[in-house]
Amino acid sequence: MSDYEKLTRLRRELEAMRQDLSQRIAQGAPGKPDLVILHERVSRAIKALSPQG
Repeated sequence: MSDYEKLTRLRRELEAMRQDLSQRIAQGAPGKPDLVILHERVSRAIKALSPQG
């Protein structure tokens, strides 16, 4: 597996994690402030892995 493929896979996993966090935040899960912070950090990681990052 090339480095590009590894980065692409990691980005997909982060996008899935961000989607899950968004759903949990929308449902009003306990620890919402922590989830919001984590969502922001995951979003920044995705942006850093993007070609335009």
